[in-house]
Amino acid sequence: MKLASARRRQLLARIHRRFETITEPVRVGALAFDFTRVADPNKVLDQVAEEEDRRDKLAGKRRDGEELHLPYWAELWDSSLAIIEFLAETLPAQFDVPKLSVLDLGCGMGLTGTVAAAMGARVMFADLEPEALLFARLNSIEFEDRVRTRRLNWQTARLTERFDLIIGADILYEKAQWPYLEPFWRGHLQRGGSVLLGEPGRQTGDMFLEWIKPHPWTLTQLKKSVPTRSAPIRIFQLKSRS
Repeated sequence: MKLASARRRQLLARIHRRFETITEPVRVGALAFDFTRVADPNKVLDQVAEEEDRRDKLAGKRRDGEELHLPYWAELWDSSLAIIEFLAETLPAQFDVPKLSVLDLGCGMGLTGTVAAAMGARVMFADLEPEALLFARLNSIEFEDRVRTRRLNWQTARLTERFDLIIGADILYEKAQWPYLEPFWRGHLQRGGSVLLGEPGRQTGDMFLEWIKPHPWTLTQLKKSVPTRSAPIRIFQLKSRS
C-alpha cells in the first residue's frame, strides 16, 4: 500500500507539470473509488491549439494535410458513464470475472477499464496519447497487479494477444476510423468474446448500424440513462459470427 501511494504521488506530480486536475468519488454498483481527471478539458484544447500555432510559425508555414491533434482523451465522455453502469450490472453474470481479459481501447483517462479492474478483471489500457495513459495508470493504481498500459494506434498496431472483452466508450464518432476498428476487433477478440461500444446518439452512430451489417458480427443494442444528459446512451454489443 505504501509503494502504491508513493507511485501515485509520482504519477500525479508528472501529470501536474502540464495539467490541472480534479479528483472526485465514483460510485457504481457496490464499487467506490476516487477518480482523477483533467479539471478543464477546454483549457487543454486551447493549449494544444497554441502549441500547433507555435510549430507552424517556427516552420514558416501551415503544414499541408495535417489536422489539429485534438485531445479527445481529456474529456470524460458520457458514454463511459453508461458503460461502467452496464459492467457493474452484467459482468459477473456473463463472465468469470477474475479470469476475464479486457482491452479498454481508446481508454482516455481510464474510467471504464478501472471499473473492470476493480471488479477483478485483468485490463490493458490502450490509447494513442501518452498523457491519457498516465491518467489511466494513476486511476487504476489500486489495482496495478492486474492492469497494463500500452500506447497504441489501432490503424497500424497489432497485439500478440486476444481479449474476452474489448471496450470502446465513444470511439465511433469518426466514420473514417471504422475500416480500421472492425478488423482490429476481429484480430483481438477471443472466441465467444464481446465488443462493447458506448454511443451517445450521434448521426454517425445510426450510420454505423447500417455500415456494420455486411460484416461478420451480431449486434445487440440497448440504452442506458446517465445523470449527465437527458437522452440515454446507446450501448452496442458485438459478437463475432465467424
